[in-house]
Amino acid sequence: MSLTSQIITADFPDLDKVEQLNEEAFPEEERVPLAELLRYGNGDTSNFFAFYDGGEFVGFAFAVHNASMFYISFFAVASHLRSHGYGGQIIDKLIDFYQKTMVLEVERVDEPCDNLDQRLARMDFYRQNGFRSADAFLEYEGLSFEILYRGPAFDEAAYRDIFRLIQKEGAFDFEIKRRDG
Repeated sequence: MSLTSQIITADFPDLDKVEQLNEEAFPEEERVPLAELLRYGNGDTSNFFAFYDGGEFVGFAFAVHNASMFYISFFAVASHLRSHGYGGQIIDKLIDFYQKTMVLEVERVDEPCDNLDQRLARMDFYRQNGFRSADAFLEYEGLSFEILYRGPAFDEAAYRDIFRLIQKEGAFDFEIKRRDG
């Protein structure tokens, strides 16, 4: 297994595979259209990556970064390749690339839902790959996600700065709530 990465642009040859995975991996209420990711991607503070094992498309990640951390807003591995170690390799590759704390959110496991097994498996995956809870939640548009990080510490000010960068492109209201007790 030799994982490589490429930058995704509007003329990316496997754009159809990226689109298919985006639609498969994210529920409609959380999904961002591919055209929007392409518009935001690959600027001074963001990158849109595709990952390959040899010639096989494995997955993608969309990252926004500042001086202290990088934030993965969308990360997916092709369904037939999950549980084969690719997700962990992609995380390691991104951390090696940015050399900063990695931050992301996952669906909460402490609220009623129809996909608790999937949420628990996702949380286990991130914990097995060195992520810790920031004991905080990102809330927007009626959705709530637990904030996880991998690195020495969670820097809430840097995290808020990431969202200021994102909001330059398309504003949305968000709130960060700390875990009670």
